[in-house]
Amino acid sequence: MKTTIIMTAVAAAALSIAYPSAAADLRPDQKQAVEKMLAQLEPSMREPMRAQIERSVALLNKEQVAMLVASMEESDSGAQEMTDEIIEEEPVASPEDLAYNRQQYEPVIRANWQAQKSFDNFVDAELAAKCPSRDRYAVYGSGYRYELRQLAPNWPRASNNVDADVAILSGSYAPQDGRYQFDFSKVRTSYDKQAVSAAVAKACAEWSKEAAAFQAKAKPLQAAEDFDGLFALERSAQGKVEPIESTLDEVLNVQAPAADYALYTALQNGRRVN
Repeated sequence: MKTTIIMTAVAAAALSIAYPSAAADLRPDQKQAVEKMLAQLEPSMREPMRAQIERSVALLNKEQVAMLVASMEESDSGAQEMTDEIIEEEPVASPEDLAYNRQQYEPVIRANWQAQKSFDNFVDAELAAKCPSRDRYAVYGSGYRYELRQLAPNWPRASNNVDADVAILSGSYAPQDGRYQFDFSKVRTSYDKQAVSAAVAKACAEWSKEAAAFQAKAKPLQAAEDFDGLFALERSAQGKVEPIESTLDEVLNVQAPAADYALYTALQNGRRVN
């Protein structure tokens, strides 16, 4: 259960946008969560996984971090109770069993990762092509700049290294106590490009409309050098972006191949065959 909690957080971000890459960029509660997660990994995996786990935890707000830490602590308590009750030694899979399992899940992990990576690249390209550049509706001059913040949609992204995903999931999600048959029928390896493109186009058009309205109000203030007015206008305008972003996020999180975590569910619910 420990590793399940760890990998749920890692999966939510092994997959990432531009997250803080160093511990110094994390809040104290996030640093605490990182250390707890690392402590539950094999010693040889801790430093190699540190940066990826930090990027994962950087996605979480304070409430989510608190839930994660509480879940780990609850898992520790439950695992100890189970250990106290277990009399017989847990079964251990043979090398042949592990190879049998791996032959099933490794190709699926790689295919799901590749689909997610393709999705990430496609969305990034669509946003770049359909949304105006940052300067199009900004009002700026010597030493100042006021603008409607750009769209920053959020969805679970693929990690940078599929081999790392295979290694992590093999050790943390795949069963280690025997031979299993897995049902990967719900794991997705594709997405609807037309639906994604249409959602991005709609979001960019709506954002452009709001940005143009912002610029129209900002230009007279700029001409009058009313920087207090510009600042107030910029602050009041930011709320226009969130509903546009939220609508886009809904589509992206439905279409992203790895967003439903079906792969992790399948690995955890294999049917033992020996």
